[in-house]
Amino acid sequence: MESKDLIEVMTQVEEKGIGWDVVEEKVKVSHAVLDLYTRSGPVPVTVINAFKKLLEEEVA
Repeated sequence: MESKDLIEVMTQVEEKGIGWDVVEEKVKVSHAVLDLYTRSGPVPVTVINAFKKLLEEEVA
């Protein structure tokens, strides 16, 4: 996946007010590593999928 995809889901997380401590626990990747992925890509599909799952759980 591209870095722009990660940036999009990270923006959605911030808009929904989900704390980064919750994100790190659910995605199992630290915020610092996520920031590195936004700058250097490619982003593992598992990370993007974990973000999408987290966002779906927050909606439900």
